[in-house]
Amino acid sequence: MIVGPGFVDLHVHTMNVPSFWMQAFDGVTTALELEAGGFPIKKAYAMAANLKLPLNYGFAASWAAARMSVADNISIDKFDGSFESASKYFGWPKWSKLLTPEKSIEVVRLIEQEIIDGGLGIGVVTGYAPKTNREEYVALGNLAAKYDVPTFNHLRTKNTEEPEGAVEGFLEGIGIAAATGSRFHIAHINSTAIRKINSVIPMIEKAQGVKLRITTEAYPWGSGSTVIGTPFLSPSQLPLLNITSSSIFYVKTGEHVSSNARLAEIQKADPSGIAVIHYLNEQKPADMALIDDAVLFKDTIIASDAVPFQVGGKSFKDEVWPLPDNVYAHPRSSATFTVAIARYVREKKQMSLIELFRRSSLLPAELIASGSPSAKLKGRIQPGMDADIIIFDLSKINPRATYTNPRLPSEGMVHVMVQGQFVIEAGQLNRDVRPGRPLMSALQKKP
Repeated sequence: MIVGPGFVDLHVHTMNVPSFWMQAFDGVTTALELEAGGFPIKKAYAMAANLKLPLNYGFAASWAAARMSVADNISIDKFDGSFESASKYFGWPKWSKLLTPEKSIEVVRLIEQEIIDGGLGIGVVTGYAPKTNREEYVALGNLAAKYDVPTFNHLRTKNTEEPEGAVEGFLEGIGIAAATGSRFHIAHINSTAIRKINSVIPMIEKAQGVKLRITTEAYPWGSGSTVIGTPFLSPSQLPLLNITSSSIFYVKTGEHVSSNARLAEIQKADPSGIAVIHYLNEQKPADMALIDDAVLFKDTIIASDAVPFQVGGKSFKDEVWPLPDNVYAHPRSSATFTVAIARYVREKKQMSLIELFRRSSLLPAELIASGSPSAKLKGRIQPGMDADIIIFDLSKINPRATYTNPRLPSEGMVHVMVQGQFVIEAGQLNRDVRPGRPLMSALQKKP
C-alpha cells in the first residue's frame, strides 16, 4: 500500500455532500472554491459548516459576486455564499462591463473586507467579463500583495486564434504579477491555452525564472465545463477557439448543441446553465500530447475544476449513495487525481509517485499557507500535521468516470482519512462521518 497526504484540490465548485463523497474516492481530503470564490465570505463559511461536509473546505473572496453587488445593485442578502447563488446572476448586464473609477474602487474595498473576514485569496474570473477595468485588475494584484495572499485567475482571453488570443491573456497575467509582486495563480492552463499551450509555457517559465510569483494548475481532460452564457462561448467566438456549436454539450437537456442559432437560444434562456465543451479530443494523440504538456509542465498543480452534479439544470445535493442514474457532471468531478495517478505515474511513467503527491498535496497547501495557518498543516505526512491521509494500492487505482457515465466513483482508494476519521474505510464509504473543517485566512489589516 501507498500511504500519503490527501489531495488538496484548489479548484472546486461543488460544496455539497454527494459531490464531496465522489471526490473522496478520487483521494481528495480538502476541496477549495478559489477561482470563483464565495460571497459574502462569512455566509459561505457558515453555509459550508451547516452542511456538515465530509472533506475540509475553504473559499476565496469572489471578485465577480462583489461586482454583481456593486454594479447591478444585487443585495448581499441574495447571495448565500455558494457558486450557484452567484452564477445565476452571470447574465446580468452591468457587472461584466467597465465601471466608473468610483465604482471600481468600491469593488476593491469590498474584496479587501472579504479577505479580512476569512477569504483565502481573491478569485478573479476576468474570462467571464473580458470588458472589465484593467486598472481594477492591477488594484486587485496590489491588494493581494498587501496581504500576501494569491489571486486565482481565469484569464481574460483564451482564443486559439487572435485577436484576444491566449497569449494576450497570459501576458496580462504575467504583467500583473510583475507590476504588483503578487502571488498570481493561473487556473486550468489546459483549457485556457488549449492549442497554444506550448506558446505560453515558455512565457511562464521565463517569468518564474526571474522570480515572479506565478503558479499554474491543470486537469488531465480535453474538455472544460462552465456556464453556457459565458462570453467566450458566444457563436461569433467559437471559430477563434477552433470549435463549433456541436462541441458543446448542454447538461440540462442532454443535447449536443445542433447549431449557432440553438446555442444563442439556450444562452438567452439559461445563461447560467452548465455545459461541457470539447476543446481537445482525448482519442487523438496530437491532442492528448497537448493535455500532457499542460499537466507535466514543471510545478503545475493538479486541480479538478469539479462542477456540481445536476438533474434538469439544478444542482443535485441529496445525500444518497451511489448517485442516481439521472445526475450528470463533467467526469473531472469524479476522476482527476486518479486519472493522473493511472496515466502519468503507473502507465506512462512520466511522473514519480512522490512528484504526484508534491503537485497534488504539498504545492497547493503551500500556495495558500501565507494567509492561512490551517494550510500549513496540510499536504505532508509528519508529526503535528493534520491526519488527512490516503492509502491505496497503486496497481488497483482505476478511474472509471466517463463522459457517458460520470457517476462512477474511482476505485483503489482503500482508506481516506480526514482529520483522523475514516471517510472511506476498506474501500467503503462511511456516510455518517463528517469531519470536514474550514481553511480560512487569519489576517489582520496591516497599517
